[in-house]
Amino acid sequence: MFFLLTFFLAPLAVFAQDINAPIDQDSGGDAGGPINDPVVMLDNPLGSTSLNDLISNILGIVVQIGSIVVILMLVYVGFLFVIARGEPGAIIKARQALLYTVIGALILLGAQAISMGITETVKTLSP
Repeated sequence: MFFLLTFFLAPLAVFAQDINAPIDQDSGGDAGGPINDPVVMLDNPLGSTSLNDLISNILGIVVQIGSIVVILMLVYVGFLFVIARGEPGAIIKARQALLYTVIGALILLGAQAISMGITETVKTLSP
């Protein structure tokens, strides 16, 4: 299996060099001479131009994932209340799970509010 994958993937590594790159004129144009490397511009995969933008993007992703987790936890807490069937111990567990879910949601929203407040303060103070 390894040899078959190597056989099929080896040609991909051959085309790693740009075949249209100009050949250095000092070497006489032979194939063994050095090649002038064109300037390569890399795109920013994160889409942020400053540290503030980067932190805002990361926090946005965390809030989106956290929101999904909070919704799933609320569904789970509802399930806990349904399967409790009036048992005091199970209802106490379900109430604790609901309390922890609400605290997690408040922490998530509080972190976003604090981040927005700090961002606006820095923007106000910067020239």
